[in-house]
Amino acid sequence: MFAREFLQLVGFKILKEPNRGADAGSDLIAEECCNGIVSVSQRKWLVSCKHKAHSGKSVSPQDESDIADRVNTHNCDGFIGFYSTIPSSGLAAKFNAKGLPYEVHIYDQEKIEGALLTNPKGRSLAKRFFPNSINHYEREHPLPAEIFSEPLELPCAWCGKNLLEPTPQGLVVLWSTSNTKVTAPSVTVNHYIHLYCCCRGDCDLHLKAKYSNKDRRNGWYDLSDFTIPTYYMDMAIGLATDLHKGRVYSDEAYNNYKQLLVILFSHVSRNLTKKEKQRLSLLDSIPPGL
Repeated sequence: MFAREFLQLVGFKILKEPNRGADAGSDLIAEECCNGIVSVSQRKWLVSCKHKAHSGKSVSPQDESDIADRVNTHNCDGFIGFYSTIPSSGLAAKFNAKGLPYEVHIYDQEKIEGALLTNPKGRSLAKRFFPNSINHYEREHPLPAEIFSEPLELPCAWCGKNLLEPTPQGLVVLWSTSNTKVTAPSVTVNHYIHLYCCCRGDCDLHLKAKYSNKDRRNGWYDLSDFTIPTYYMDMAIGLATDLHKGRVYSDEAYNNYKQLLVILFSHVSRNLTKKEKQRLSLLDSIPPGL
């Protein structure tokens, strides 16, 4: 049943459903629609499912006997092996033999997993059949929350590359003016004038050369660290603490810091519930102060 749902997900039409009893060597029959330049054609595939994930054994030639006869019996054009492991070397040699009267395509564990995880509908299918595995995977590979109407980008301050693709990576760099203000003995108020995000390496070096003649580089942070929820919270509170203590941010530095927190918020938060979306719509319609 999982193979049926998966093949429909990737575009096949199922002609023969899974059933109990003798199947004459076919678990499913799937049809592929091939769009040419001037015509449309169909190909029928005999699907053979083999589940060996618990034992970890490969699928052997003995597991797939008389493939040509099975393909001919069901009037198919090709053979699809749908396997939870991989074909053995002997079976792979059988599939790769020259002059086969049928086409062969194998969905092994890696191809199946890749198709599931790169497609939102695939993730939904994985949640139906593999809830424990997909919950563990999503905890370790969280996706940005869908809280904005369109995904936000974070460009490198030098080359313009989106630093959020494929995952957040790069530097957050903070500069202050060399002319700091001394308010009391041993108390110095920093004037932060530049805060930007950039790629590591050449882009960072170009920007460092641009500002180093007149300003002082206070330090840098790893952009990916900002997507750790507790670290993100520390940095947000740190900005509020700086302002409370009288540290001065230029308009440019403050706006860039604020923009950074907004853009990365979806990487540390959860999706809004339907009720919360409705509540936000109501709050947006109420004039400020009422």
